[in-house]
Amino acid sequence: MLAFVLGLPLALGSRPSHAQPFARPPGDPGEPPGEPSLGGYTDDHYSSSWWRREHLSWFRLHIGGTGRADSDRVTPGVMAAMDFGRGPAGFRASGAWLRVGSEDGLAQYTGELTLDAGGRSRWRPVLGAGVGLARTYRVDDTGTRTGGGSSIGVGLLRVALEYRLPLEDIDARAGIHLIGTLPAIRAEGAPDLSPWIIGAATVGVGF
Repeated sequence: MLAFVLGLPLALGSRPSHAQPFARPPGDPGEPPGEPSLGGYTDDHYSSSWWRREHLSWFRLHIGGTGRADSDRVTPGVMAAMDFGRGPAGFRASGAWLRVGSEDGLAQYTGELTLDAGGRSRWRPVLGAGVGLARTYRVDDTGTRTGGGSSIGVGLLRVALEYRLPLEDIDARAGIHLIGTLPAIRAEGAPDLSPWIIGAATVGVGF
């Protein structure tokens, strides 16, 4: 009886013990600040997946090869573009030069509003829509080609898929683009061209 009386206060005053977590080893970076726990992932996972919007550049310069497809041929050329904005909304100014100086040459200068749906993924679907100016050959009243060039106002829709290259601290991308171009306003002497499609493959880097 005496042992029960003496042991009762000790039993009531004790608290349940809980398993303590293991100490974090030296040099362990732990979880990315502000990110949910993802136990079991390695540092390689964090370096490749847990980058933030701040790692995207405000300005990116792209260059690559391009080709214009119309009713009967594909015209090769080059393309350069400048992207502004980290996303999802942004602006792109671009130029494409396809056999400039030849009898079927075309230079196209455009500006477009863009929507980058990539989120935090390295694969970044992009949609753009805008307007621009195309410079092409000139025709007379009978439709015969003459000397000099002419201008056509165009509208465009661009669908692209970019991949953010796994380079540390650099917003570098490779992309493929499909651009549908619709002639809208013809200046005097401009040919009556049908809509055309431009395909391009580019690489770009942010600054």
